[in-house]
Order: sequence, then C-alpha cells, then structure tokens
Amino acid sequence: MPAEKNTTDLLKLILNLLIIGLLIIITYRIVEVFLFGFFWAVMVVIATWPLMIKIQKKLFNKRWLSLLVMALILAFVCIIPFILIISSVAQNGHHLIEWAKTLQHQTLPTFDWLENIPTFGSELHQKWLNLIQTDGTDLVSSIQPYIGTMIGWLLEQATNIGIFIFHAGVMIIFSLLLFLKGESITKYVYLLANRLSKQYGATTVTLAGQSIRAVALGVVVTAITLALIGGLSFLLTNMPLPGVLTLILFICCVAQIGPVVVMLGCIAWQFWSGHTIEGICLIVVAIILTTLDSVMRAYLIKKGANLPFLLILFGVIGGLLSFGIMGLFIGPVVLALTYKIIETWVDEQS
Repeated sequence: MPAEKNTTDLLKLILNLLIIGLLIIITYRIVEVFLFGFFWAVMVVIATWPLMIKIQKKLFNKRWLSLLVMALILAFVCIIPFILIISSVAQNGHHLIEWAKTLQHQTLPTFDWLENIPTFGSELHQKWLNLIQTDGTDLVSSIQPYIGTMIGWLLEQATNIGIFIFHAGVMIIFSLLLFLKGESITKYVYLLANRLSKQYGATTVTLAGQSIRAVALGVVVTAITLALIGGLSFLLTNMPLPGVLTLILFICCVAQIGPVVVMLGCIAWQFWSGHTIEGICLIVVAIILTTLDSVMRAYLIKKGANLPFLLILFGVIGGLLSFGIMGLFIGPVVLALTYKIIETWVDEQS
C-alpha cells in the first residue's frame, strides 16, 4: 500500500507540473505580442516619472489630467513622427528610384572649389579630373545597383510601420496604467526585492531606476536634440526627404554611431548638386552636432546616475546589438547592477 500511495503521489505531482507548465506556455503565447510594449512602457514610465509628477503639480494635483498630457506627449513623440516619415517616403520614394536609375547617365561635377584648398588642393583637384576623364562613369554605374537596392529595401521596410504603431499603442496604454498605479507598483517591487535579498534588494531596484533614467537622459534626450537640430538644418538647406534623414540621424545617435555619417552624406550631396553654400552650412552644423553629442551626453549621463561613462556606452552598444531596441536600456542596467554589486562586495571585503 505505501508503495502504491507513493506511486500515486508521484503521478499527481508529475500531472500537476505538466498542467502548470502547459498553463505557463499558453499564457506566454497569449501575452507574447504585448511583452515588447509592456517592457517599453516600464522603461518609459521609469524615465519620465519625474516629468509626470511635475505636470501633475502644475495641473492642481489631478492625476487624470497629467495622464492625459503624458498620453498626448507619448503619442506625439512615438507615433506621429513615424506616420509623417512614412507618408514622406511613400510620396517621394519613386523619385529616389528614378534618380538612382539615371545615375549611370550623369556626369560627375568638376569640383573646381578644390583648387582653393591650401597645400594639396591642386593635386586633389587634378586627381579628381583624371577620375572623371577615365572611369568616372564606370564608378557611378558600379554603385547605381546598390543604391537602387537600398532604396527598395527601405521602401519595403516602411510597410512594417503598422507593427511599430501597434507596439507604440500598447506601450502608451501600459504607460498610463503604470502612471496611474505607480506608487503601489513601486512599493510591491521594493517588497519583492527585499524578499529576494534584504542586503541588496532595495539598492538594486534604486540603481536600476537610476540607470534607466541615465540612459534616457544621456542617450535618448541627446539623440532627440541632435535630430531636431539636424532636421531643421535639412529643411533650411532643402535636402530631399528631411523627415527620413532626421529619423536616420536619430537612430545613428541612439546606436552611438553619432551624427557624422548622416551629415557627411548630406554634405556630399549638397556639393555634388552644386549647392556650395548649403554644403558649407551643413559642415558647420555637423561640427556643432558632433561637439554637442559628446558634451551633452556625458553631462546628462553623469547627472542621471553616478556611473562611469564607458560603462553606459558599452551597455548601450552591446545591449542594442544583442537585444534590439530594448537592449538600449537592458544593457546599461545589467552592467550598472553588476558594477555596483562588485564594487559593494569589494568595499565590504576591504
């Protein structure tokens, strides 16, 4: 009898574990589509919580009014710009493709202004003229298929904007819910952290919040600022598809590539088209953006959290490459937590 009872209990345990495992798998599959938006909302709420509190104080301490304002801000920042950009691509994409097809029939400009460059200007200009006279057309013809392919790929990717808008909508909904119950959720998170580790629990949660705010301030705010300045310069210098260029500039700044790549392409296009004044203006803007990128980002990261700049930089780049856009926040948070835990452990040992 005891043996039979043990066998029955074992079967019940296995059956219960299978049912629980099945429920976990099914639950995950159901909520999987919302996970990206939820974690995005968590990052947004942590980063913008102080802003929401300030808005609430300005609006007679009415939480629902501050939630309405935050919803409008998030929609304006996350959804409306992408809709405008995709609309711009849809309207002007065929012009880019036609331009790419005609590249092999165009003649390279002489760039006579190269003569005015001191020391090596004349030699550089002569080499450029030799390139035009020999195989300049072949050079343009060789890059033409790649330009057409790249433009076609960008247009194809634009069709996926609906997926992004869906995730952004989910993010806004979850953000409003988290804003609404932020204090209660924070309390439970700290209680859970203390249950897991009384020594490091609360410190870990606080550090995670500081790291997320540091990234939001140092990386995202800097990228938005540079993108706005760059976008304005694109409009003033009559660059084609300024909205698309602004988005690319923003992505490059977030990915820690910097504004130089996009600005160099725009500068080259202006000189190629014979717009010397516009090209010089973009050179000045590029210098300003590069300087502002380094100074502003370092200052804001140091203000957001007392962490080494290189730690945040490696976390942003590594996280972005490993986990996609969410890795932008996951990478620095994980590295910051590891760094602080090791630092605390070493201090205790000493």
